[in-house]
Amino acid sequence: MGWGAAMIWAALTITFYSLTAYGDKYISAKLKCTPEEYTFLVSLMTVFWLVLCLPFTGWRLGMNRSSFLLLACLVVWKVLEFYTTALLLKNSEPYELKAWLGINVILSYGINLWEGKSRFQTGILLLALCLLFGIWLILTDRKGAPGEMKKSIGVCLVYILSKFMYGLQMGRMAQHGNPVSILILVLTAVALIQLPRLSKRKPPAGKEMAGVVLSRLTNAAGLMTEAEAAAANIFFYTLIQPMQLFVLFAACLITGRPMSRRKRAGSILCVAAVLLSSIALF
Repeated sequence: MGWGAAMIWAALTITFYSLTAYGDKYISAKLKCTPEEYTFLVSLMTVFWLVLCLPFTGWRLGMNRSSFLLLACLVVWKVLEFYTTALLLKNSEPYELKAWLGINVILSYGINLWEGKSRFQTGILLLALCLLFGIWLILTDRKGAPGEMKKSIGVCLVYILSKFMYGLQMGRMAQHGNPVSILILVLTAVALIQLPRLSKRKPPAGKEMAGVVLSRLTNAAGLMTEAEAAAANIFFYTLIQPMQLFVLFAACLITGRPMSRRKRAGSILCVAAVLLSSIALF
C-alpha cells in the first residue's frame, strides 16, 4: 500500500478520534454525567457499534487461564480510564488529556532502555523535561486550593497508569484474539459492572442521546481506520497520537477557548515535545 493511502487512513483516524474526544467532553461536562454514568454510556454505545463491525472483522477469541486473567485486568484498567476521563473532562480540554498521555511515550522508551531494545538519547531526555514543564505550566495555571491541585494530579496519574497498563496488556492479549472481539467482551463487562451504581435520574434522550451515539460511532470508525493505518505504514501510524494532540489544541485556538499566556506556552511545549519525541523514537 502506497504512502498516499497510508496518509488517508492516518488522517481519517485522527479526525475520528478527535471528534470522539469532543464527544467524551460533551458526555462528561455538557450532560453532567457522573463517572459511573459516563462509563456505562460510553461502554454500551461502543459495544453497539463494534457489534455492527463484526461482519467485517469476524469474531476471534481464544479463552484459557492466561487470556481470562488478561481480560479481567483489561476490565479493571478500562474502568479506571473511563472514571478518570469523566472527572478530568469536567474541567479540562480534550487536548490536555492527550498531553498527559505524552508521558506514556517516555515511559515506553524507558522500558525499552531497561530491556536493551533502545539506546540512550539525550534529546529524548530533554524532550521529556520539556513535556513535564509544559504540563506543570498548564496545571499551575488553574485557580483553586492546593488540595484541589493535588487531587487533580492524582487523578491524572491514575489516568496515565490506566492507559499505559491497558495498552501493555492489550498487546499481550492480541495473541488470543482480534481487537474488536476483545473490546466487545471487555466493554460489555465494564457496562454491566456499572448497572448497580447508576443514579435514578432520567437517562439522556432525543438530541442528547443522539450526541452520545454518534460520539461512539466515530470511536468505532477510528478503531477500524487505525488498524488500516498500522498495516499501511508504521510511520504514519506512529504520528496519529501526536497529530491528534496538535489537532485538538488547534481546535481550541480556532474556537477561541479561554487560554492564558501561561497555559498557551505550556500547551505548545507539550505538543512540540510529544510530536518530536514520537518522530525521534521512530
